[in-house]
Amino acid sequence: MTQFTIMSGPERRRRWSFDQKRALVEASMESGASIAAIAREADLSPTLIYRWRRELTGTTVRQPSGFATVAVVPDAIDNDRCGAFQIFIGGARLQVPNGTSENLLIAVLREFRA
Repeated sequence: MTQFTIMSGPERRRRWSFDQKRALVEASMESGASIAAIAREADLSPTLIYRWRRELTGTTVRQPSGFATVAVVPDAIDNDRCGAFQIFIGGARLQVPNGTSENLLIAVLREFRA
């Protein structure tokens, strides 16, 4: 005897329009967005969102890490600033003298972030 199984529910191979893909990719790129949550809401695999990101942007898009970019630039040695270093943040320059306490530096950097 032959047995048949009837499966009901949505078709598993769905077609997504360009606008639907773009909306999901844009939602995934918002600050604090969870790709897993977006994928769950849309009932699709998170890897599909990553693939669409590559297709729509042409590159792999990385979420911001929350860390500032640091560039080390060689400079002429100045005896007045020996042991000091500089931090450039958004056009501002912060010169940190030798012996600055760690707590003070952390407090100042938090103010830059705010």
